[in-house]
Amino acid sequence: MAANTAPGQSAAGEYEEDFTPKTAKRRINRRMITIAGILLAIVALVIGAYFIYEGTFYYQTNNAKVDAKIFQLTANASGKLTQMDARQGEQVKAGQVLARVRGGRDITSPVDGTVIEARMNVGDYPDASDVVAVVAETSDVYITANVEETNILKVQPGQKVSVALDAYGRSFDGYVDQVNPVTSTSLNGGATSFTTSGTYTKVTQLIPVKIKLVDNVDLSRIIGTNATVKVRIK
Repeated sequence: MAANTAPGQSAAGEYEEDFTPKTAKRRINRRMITIAGILLAIVALVIGAYFIYEGTFYYQTNNAKVDAKIFQLTANASGKLTQMDARQGEQVKAGQVLARVRGGRDITSPVDGTVIEARMNVGDYPDASDVVAVVAETSDVYITANVEETNILKVQPGQKVSVALDAYGRSFDGYVDQVNPVTSTSLNGGATSFTTSGTYTKVTQLIPVKIKLVDNVDLSRIIGTNATVKVRIK
């Protein structure tokens, strides 16, 4: 019996040595897969909850820019330019004479602002419709965000806004100052999707929303640059 037991014990030992670790590995692998699956499910739930929260309480768009009223000042009369006092970057006052066409025709600034372009020089002969200078109303610089018609009813004056300015590389606090009552297409006189030819292509319209910053930020040197706005709608 002793002689027979020894080989049996050796066989059992080999069996345990060969197969017990493999079984343990399979159990560990199943446990790790289960834990990984649970973690992935938690991450998915957190991400889903975040997007639901953002979609419910905020409206965000990067179709926005730093803006101001721009005035293109024309000669309004043909003739020789006898005076040109407009200089690019110069601060001007409303009513200030910027240029003069022979015969006494004055070209004045309509607002307090900044000359952003001077296109003529003394001695030039502009036509009545030629632009002599361009003035921006830099005393009132703001953010214009173009909001889709499908979201415009969510946006109301007074709502808090976070404005990320590409030029500064950071965000600033702001608020909705005004929601325009007409679309960008109507304001710019552009073509619409409406046609009388029997075909129609529906195009989502955009409504300009004026946003002002709470912080005292100099925007006069970055007119036209990009911004991203995030409006708290609830």
